[in-house]
Amino acid sequence: MKFDYINAFYSEKYTEETLLKGVDSLFGSYPDLAVRLFPVYIEPFYWSQMQGNNKCFKLLKENQGIYLFEFSFNALVIDERKKVTGKFYAVKSSQYKNIFVIISIENSFFFLKGLLPHFKKAYPNVSLTFITHKRLKNLLIDFRDKNQFKDFIIVRTTTYSRVDKNKIMPSVNWPEFTLEKAFEWVADENGWFQNLAFKFKRSQGPKQEASISRNGVIKSTGYAKLIYDYFMTPIAKTVFENVEFFGKRSRRDNPNRDIRPLSIGFDYDKFGEVEENQKFISSMRSMKASSVSVMHGNPYVHLSLFDYFDGSTFDIWVLSADKIIIVPQLKSSFQAVKRLLNHIFDNYAEGEIQDYKVEEQ
Repeated sequence: MKFDYINAFYSEKYTEETLLKGVDSLFGSYPDLAVRLFPVYIEPFYWSQMQGNNKCFKLLKENQGIYLFEFSFNALVIDERKKVTGKFYAVKSSQYKNIFVIISIENSFFFLKGLLPHFKKAYPNVSLTFITHKRLKNLLIDFRDKNQFKDFIIVRTTTYSRVDKNKIMPSVNWPEFTLEKAFEWVADENGWFQNLAFKFKRSQGPKQEASISRNGVIKSTGYAKLIYDYFMTPIAKTVFENVEFFGKRSRRDNPNRDIRPLSIGFDYDKFGEVEENQKFISSMRSMKASSVSVMHGNPYVHLSLFDYFDGSTFDIWVLSADKIIIVPQLKSSFQAVKRLLNHIFDNYAEGEIQDYKVEEQ
């Protein structure tokens, strides 16, 4: 009878470092094992609920900020409704307030049908991140070059392409490209990667496969500690920086009801032609769980947006050819700011996010 290393793994108490080393030790005993990780912001009251042994979560143990939970959900399994149960770790950041890294070694059904959707549906109490294309490329280059991985090949992508002014088309591709070639290819397709899988190896050792999604979810068949260090640590920092940068933007959070606008800048005249205004307006109308009112569409753009999730409101302006201005109103949560920016980047174009000074105009 084969020894059950999985139960033995869960029975231990871990620090952040020994947890990842423990996952790495499992790969040798279970060739089909994969680890899945993602960083997340969790509101303090929701974190308290998770620890309160509610119907979904049961806290099994905690040690030095490493929390082991049992998670249960109901799902259709081969035409039969069943209760599915599994475990996961939540690693509390020692540097960044309310930031956690979720780690699971359970099967894909548990993760993709239960755990990940639960955290996504808990928005705005729980917030995943968003990785720009430029940031994604830099993370992958850093991981490849600093670890001297050979044969680093992009083997599968889920790609979204802007085929015309009103339509974004998804596709799954198996390109077998180098990292640089893959990003050149998707730029030529006028698109972006929603998910990207890659294979890599050192000069000594087996080839491994990992994938990364635009919202920071990583899956890997090896090198758990390196994956954590080179992806989870910097992405968790990004989550925290977003909370800080996008927070307290609403007028009620600032003295004298002052506004704190943001701008999305482009390094070229994105709105050089009047027709571009309608492309942008059309992309904003597709934002889910929100209403968009067009106050003005030509020659400048002025939109009013209401977010149904938490009542956040924004004015959105295009007054020059190279930037979009976002003006949070009386209520504007950091989650809603991030969701709005994510939508623009996914459905219109990526740019550089900055504080906007009113006197710029």
